[in-house]
Amino acid sequence: MRQTAKLHKKVARQRQDTARKWAKTAVRDHDQLAVEDFRPKFLATTSMAKKAADAAIGATKTALTEMGRKHGRTVHLVHPAHTTMDCAHCGARAKHALPLGERTYTCTACGVSSPRDKNSARVMLVRAGLNPASADRGRPDGAQPRQAA
Repeated sequence: MRQTAKLHKKVARQRQDTARKWAKTAVRDHDQLAVEDFRPKFLATTSMAKKAADAAIGATKTALTEMGRKHGRTVHLVHPAHTTMDCAHCGARAKHALPLGERTYTCTACGVSSPRDKNSARVMLVRAGLNPASADRGRPDGAQPRQAA
């Protein structure tokens, strides 16, 4: 019993450490972040797997918000409904969800075509009230990152 408790504590610490490292990298690279307020109940089939997935995502969200607060960054938690069905350009919603195998989103209203994940990310930025027109991983001052020699 005691050994099982030690193993659970070790896994929880590893989960927190991984989440903190990822969150620190994300917060250092961006001034404002918009992430889905994701609840993974449907991902796992057993109750134990559901609890593990909830714990991992919960630890990551907690680490991200704490790291954002620590570094003075704004972290927006966006409701995840329809992020893959809405058009980031015009806001129209597709009538049917895209199958996971289809990797390109094409809007039926305005005709814009973009990679599925990029469109979803832009939808989250719009919902968070951020300007999605800027380049990915761009710097606000327009300076180029230094290259390692």
